[in-house]
Amino acid sequence: MDKKQFFLFALYVGAQSFLLQLVDQLIGKSLVPGGHSGFVFIAFQGWALYFLLGSTLKGAVTAFCGYIMGVLFSILMVGGSGVLAGLDILAVPVVALIVVPVMMYFEYAPWCIANVATFFVGAGAFFGVLNYVEGIRIAEASFIVLLYCAFGLASGYMTIWFRKRYECCKR
Repeated sequence: MDKKQFFLFALYVGAQSFLLQLVDQLIGKSLVPGGHSGFVFIAFQGWALYFLLGSTLKGAVTAFCGYIMGVLFSILMVGGSGVLAGLDILAVPVVALIVVPVMMYFEYAPWCIANVATFFVGAGAFFGVLNYVEGIRIAEASFIVLLYCAFGLASGYMTIWFRKRYECCKR
């Protein structure tokens, strides 16, 4: 595809970004009480993971399962740090020292939950939402992370779908 032809593809990706931003502004504030700056960053992470994991349905399943695992391990860390709250500043680091090595062994799990890097992306998104949206509950944060991950994976799929169709027609 030459630079002139690439313009339409780039515009399509821009339109997808526009739609993600618009959807976030339309639904984001209704997902949780209080103010926040939006959750579209999670969709962009999922979109990138779609590409990084091969731009396939299998990669999308791996990414989504990784987000689920990241959320689950994050919930374990939140609960564990509550149990070890007496350790004060060391509570979270001690919990991480316990949970993360267990998490690492998932490299030996079935394919859909073996990509530990995706756990870290999902956990980062979860902690971002949980720590920076005032008054949010764990269930709400989990739902938001998985919903926006799905938006991002769908965007990645649509990007590749459009590009394949567009390149096919330009030959």
